[in-house]
Amino acid sequence: MEYNSFLLFLNQMADQRKAKVVVQGSIIFIETSNAGHWSLSTKILKSEIKKLKRSFGSYLSRSSLKWQEKGAYLKIDQETDSIYLVQEIISSKKYIPFKYLIEDFASVATEWKEILEGFSDEEKLLYRLS
Repeated sequence: MEYNSFLLFLNQMADQRKAKVVVQGSIIFIETSNAGHWSLSTKILKSEIKKLKRSFGSYLSRSSLKWQEKGAYLKIDQETDSIYLVQEIISSKKYIPFKYLIEDFASVATEWKEILEGFSDEEKLLYRLS
């Protein structure tokens, strides 16, 4: 993320309390969630949740999949058949800390996209074989 993009982001947050940035090919939405916190989210996969349930089983029966107490987690939107990566962060108007955090979030999103697309491709293959 370039510094000019960061300044544009801060301006959007001040005016609208939400913004959108593109980092490493991921569109990341940022919204003010509660006092001093921002919510980051990006769409990981749009697929039929029913098909993914065969691969993930009980994990997708919940609305979110958290594997640690803090940090990013997966959120399932049943209405749009989409899976999002979400993370709550402490708001920071300092460029360097925010740059590292948003780039790390984008990297995690890319890894999850690859993992879930792999499951999705496997499901397509199984569907064709059955």
